[in-house]
Amino acid sequence: MGVNLQVNVGGLIMKNPVTVASGTFAYGQEYDQYFDIAQLGAVTVKSLSIQPRAGNRPPRLVETPAGMLNAIGLQNVGIDAYLRDKLPYLREKGCTIIGNIYGHAPEEYAELARRLEAENGADAIEANLSCPNVHDARTVRGGALVAQAPERVAEYTRAIKAATKLPVFVKLTPNIIDIVEPALAAQEAGADGVALINTLLGMGINPETRRPILRNIVGGLSGPAIRPVALKMVWDAAKHLRIPIIGMGGICSAADAMQFILAGATAVAVGSYSFRQPDAALRVIQGLEAYCQRHQVEDIRQLIGAMEA
Repeated sequence: MGVNLQVNVGGLIMKNPVTVASGTFAYGQEYDQYFDIAQLGAVTVKSLSIQPRAGNRPPRLVETPAGMLNAIGLQNVGIDAYLRDKLPYLREKGCTIIGNIYGHAPEEYAELARRLEAENGADAIEANLSCPNVHDARTVRGGALVAQAPERVAEYTRAIKAATKLPVFVKLTPNIIDIVEPALAAQEAGADGVALINTLLGMGINPETRRPILRNIVGGLSGPAIRPVALKMVWDAAKHLRIPIIGMGGICSAADAMQFILAGATAVAVGSYSFRQPDAALRVIQGLEAYCQRHQVEDIRQLIGAMEA
């Protein structure tokens, strides 16, 4: 039986519902030695800023019992180098591209979105309003992330939507009491979808030195440990949203991905597990197709939000 894996995420047509989480897949070419990255529903590139960023000082990564803490600090080559050096490879491969963007103000996000559209640098925009390990002007109200303030989510979303006709997905933080409020704010401001979730705040201390393990002290927790939290937030948001959700957080297998789809996600992203198994995203695609064949499901869209409670 043939299975239709194609999904429409807010106007972005993906050949299958699997992408990769920004920051875990660099700019795609780094993984092409392990599998043909054009087989992905989309490649989500590392966050892009107007100017290159060196990120935080090391140590910036630490393993945890069921995942990892990172405080990379959005290190990236900048929009100019991406368009010049990274984009041609992705276009030559025929990849669908989600361009993750980061800035210090709505105007910077808008400028990045304009450039990506004007120079065919992406097929959709993912606005990162929720990185937990960057200390700069993007924070509001004494250190709160933009994604923790629904009115600011709306402000940034409107600015980006006014700058581009590409689909815009807003990436939100789990470090909040109720994920529904910022998700609804993004929707009402015109977002074409939301990406749930970014990393959870965490830290580690070396008991021998009595010092933080990360130079930044605080980092973002990802991996299997956060999967139940991410899954619940996707389910919460899906009950209230009209726009699609890209679900992510601890996805390691097709069974994990299917949980997110059943909870209401239209697409999913494989994140830090790619560090352990570089072709993890491809295995998820293959596993989703096998799941549909096993359960005699002809179209994977039939399973979106199909959890039986």
